[in-house]
Amino acid sequence: MAPCGPARYKAARPFAGRINRSLRDRPALSASRAFVIHLERATGRRPTAEALLRALPIPGEIFPAVDGRALAADAVKAAYARGRYAPRYPFALVPAEIGAFLSHRAVWRRIVEDGLDHAVVFEDDAAVDPERFEALLAFLAAERRRWSYVLMPAAGLEPSGEPLAQRDGMTLLRPHTPPLRAIGQVVSREAAARLLALTAPFDRPIDTFLQMNWVTGLTLLAVTPTPIRDVSRETGGTTVQRKRLGFFERLRHEAMRPIYRAQVRARYRSALAADTKP
Repeated sequence: MAPCGPARYKAARPFAGRINRSLRDRPALSASRAFVIHLERATGRRPTAEALLRALPIPGEIFPAVDGRALAADAVKAAYARGRYAPRYPFALVPAEIGAFLSHRAVWRRIVEDGLDHAVVFEDDAAVDPERFEALLAFLAAERRRWSYVLMPAAGLEPSGEPLAQRDGMTLLRPHTPPLRAIGQVVSREAAARLLALTAPFDRPIDTFLQMNWVTGLTLLAVTPTPIRDVSRETGGTTVQRKRLGFFERLRHEAMRPIYRAQVRARYRSALAADTKP
């Protein structure tokens, strides 16, 4: 699916699944590093971020998030361009969404620049079960040839899908429908480099961009059961706040959101079908 918008934003031709298939001959690696994205002014979340680091069985650090509210207009213009890809995202991003995407891009750049094979990336409203998380890392290390990007959803949001590997009660699967919410991810260096190239600039929130397998060329996988719990309600709620909408604007949002999601779902499934053909 070719992107829409100005010619200077034309992306490379999608190649869904090729990154994953190119990893088959690589050795499994167990070493990893964790990054917990945290907005410094969200002081109520700092203890949660620090507790998450202490619970992890791998080295990690709190990664300073980009504060979208503090961005200059020229920085926003350079980072964000509406209508780059089809289907067009129907809503303008708020500063917090722009900051969140820039934060993930900064982590991807760190993965590439540090030469990491992969890294575990958390948002700061996550908590983990340490034993289950350690078992998950061992599982992913054993199956390293199968994945390039793995979503770790919050409990209660685990997707259904086609099992690719199973071990000790855990399943690595290819979701039937595009999963949402980037609370926890395992990102390879190959995936990070690819995502960086495709999001300069970006045109929608990080979560829905990651659903676009027909653009990213990544086979988006997920692991269940998840060791992650969403504790955002316990830490003051989301940091992505939208302005109060008027009546007609609210109606537009309610009308456009299911249309957009249906468009994404159709393209996701089409790319998935093409990728799984023998």
